[in-house]
Amino acid sequence: MKIIKTSAAALLLMSTLAVAGGDIAPVEPEITTPEVAVTTPALTGFYAGLGYTYMKMDNAGAAGDVNGNGITLLGGYNFHKYLAVEGRYSTTLGDLSVDNGADAGDLSNIALYLKPQYTINRFKLYGLLGYGQVTYDNGTTDYSENGFQYGAGVGIMATDNIDVYVDYTRLYDDDGFDGLANKNITVDAVNVGVNYNF
Repeated sequence: MKIIKTSAAALLLMSTLAVAGGDIAPVEPEITTPEVAVTTPALTGFYAGLGYTYMKMDNAGAAGDVNGNGITLLGGYNFHKYLAVEGRYSTTLGDLSVDNGADAGDLSNIALYLKPQYTINRFKLYGLLGYGQVTYDNGTTDYSENGFQYGAGVGIMATDNIDVYVDYTRLYDDDGFDGLANKNITVDAVNVGVNYNF
């Protein structure tokens, strides 16, 4: 009798385990991959910069074309990511290279710009629209003209606070230049520099 009871218990236990197993689908663990977000530094607040400038004046009277290397100091304020206001002062260092061979004088510009800008990841495309004064000193006389100025450039955020930029600006384009010549005169600048965002 004892053997029958033990056999019945074993049989009951085996049948319970067989039914309990049923059709069980294997459970696979869910794997999630972390998303790497590309962050764009916020373009708000004040910034200041320093850059190398190449300035050129075409048709500068008897001197012909004049050009020189110099520096640009700038400061600005980002109202939000699409618009800033920026002030610049540029001047050549050392004597200008002049077509007539008389290397002398300097070119300078001071201006205030509205700066529409658009940022894509760490790259920034921008325009410059403003008003400024160009001064040409030929070594004996200073000539200057005020007028509309414009330009465009591109920058890249090297760090969250430092960006590197390159741009072109048309500083003057009109007939004559403070009585210097009666022909179309243009003044252009190419700038490469670094800004620090506070």
